[in-house]
Amino acid sequence: MPENPALSVPDLLFLDARLSFDQGAVEELLELSFLGKEAAAGLERSLSSLRVDGDWDPALFADDLFLRDLVRETFSVELEGLRYPINSAFLFQVAASPPTSLDGVLFRQKILRELESEPEFMASARALYRDTARLLDLFKAPDHAAQLDFDAHRLDIFRQAKKVIDRMVSDFGDARSGLVRLAESGRDLQASRPYRRLSELLDFEKRQATLRVDLDIGADGEIHDLRLLEIDENTKNPHYLSRRRQLWHRVLAIFGGYRLNRRTILRRLLQRVYEEVAPSLVPLLQVLAHLEVYLAAFGFKKRLENEGYAVCLPKFSEDQPVKIDGLFNPLLLEAGGPPVPADLAVDATRPILLLTGPNSGGKTRLLQALAVTQTLGQAGLFVPARSARLQVIKGLFVSLVETETVHAAEGRLGREMKRIRSVFQQVGTPAMVILDELCSGTNPSEGIEIFDVVLRLLDRFDTAAFISTHFLDYAAGLEKDKPLDGLRFLQVAGDEHNLGRFQFTPGVARSSLAKATAERLGVTFEELSEVIDRRRSH
Repeated sequence: MPENPALSVPDLLFLDARLSFDQGAVEELLELSFLGKEAAAGLERSLSSLRVDGDWDPALFADDLFLRDLVRETFSVELEGLRYPINSAFLFQVAASPPTSLDGVLFRQKILRELESEPEFMASARALYRDTARLLDLFKAPDHAAQLDFDAHRLDIFRQAKKVIDRMVSDFGDARSGLVRLAESGRDLQASRPYRRLSELLDFEKRQATLRVDLDIGADGEIHDLRLLEIDENTKNPHYLSRRRQLWHRVLAIFGGYRLNRRTILRRLLQRVYEEVAPSLVPLLQVLAHLEVYLAAFGFKKRLENEGYAVCLPKFSEDQPVKIDGLFNPLLLEAGGPPVPADLAVDATRPILLLTGPNSGGKTRLLQALAVTQTLGQAGLFVPARSARLQVIKGLFVSLVETETVHAAEGRLGREMKRIRSVFQQVGTPAMVILDELCSGTNPSEGIEIFDVVLRLLDRFDTAAFISTHFLDYAAGLEKDKPLDGLRFLQVAGDEHNLGRFQFTPGVARSSLAKATAERLGVTFEELSEVIDRRRSH
């Protein structure tokens, strides 16, 4: 299909329409399946790989956001009470490789808005998704009927492919968003020779001949006589073979050492038509994958709203700072939450924001929620917030989770220095950098010195940086002296009696409330002394 410039690609994700999958690889796997070979696993792998020319590197943020888990656990497609198994690997690639132009983001948002505001398009999208899912199922897992009559199963594949193409044309011609590409691509396919051959074959298979008969029916309702008056064969169909031509083909085959019957001829006919139709099938499977992104996004929205949380499609601005109301961390839904919404606002377009506050005050979860919102929002999807204003960025770096490995060549400080270096070496600009507890892995004097270097470098970098720290005296000094124009400060709005508010106000916290946290968790001299005494008494 891509080799023919007359045929448009049904791309619902990218402004510059393309095939998301490797055409050759998927086509080869489909042919194996059509020939009766097992190809389900290979198809799953090929349809999970998205071809993206993006600036974001998932290795720099995805693991710290548990993005694969988020997609797998909170995105879903459910139609008429039936939950469909989604291609979470493909959906992860879409979320982790967002467009880096505003037009690319808005292209996806417009599709979501049209589906949300126009019930007929939503119904059509769901029906088309069911049809394309059925087409893929026919290739991946032939049912029992296929094992009994494989030729009938192949005809089912052709019927389903035609059904998908016809629905694309009939249901989306009036769309105002990128959904109209479905109709455009479908019309191109209907005008193509492969589609005509497919239609002719199905017409011939459905109506090889018309019989006219006379029936004598008795008073008992039984047929007593049947007289065949006329046989009108479908001679106008290109696949029609007269009895004489069928006999002639068999004679030629016998002299060639072959034994042909009507079933053998049908199989050859099916294979010949499939070879013409095959290039058009990969784009139909792309329709399935792309529709799934949008329907799963609505599944995400429904899941969060059912839990009592508001979601939105964010606005984007180049010259206004980030502002998010009702921001919450959806990862906490699976962790036993519940997440508590918070508001986040800064007054600088490229802030370097230092976040301070007590332990268990929600700093890490806020940073994680911010990064998830930026990722999903720029991917054109719903975000976990009541309202949001974001900026389109070309790079994201997130470091929240410190993991130890057996084969690590560096200690914690060395690994932290490497992650800091990777920020400036690998992240495109403009960017967002999120660092949790920067330089906490060394003594305070050396940590503060490195911290200062990082801040001055970030000031030279075209980036918005959000950094949590427990260096409270250092942060208070920065707030007082304001050595960098972009420096901003937020603190957790809570005390030892109210650590669950998860709200943030301007300023620097005066204490990390480590003593209050220890008391809350039972790590005091008195309580642990009682534990020791009880153990000794036994």
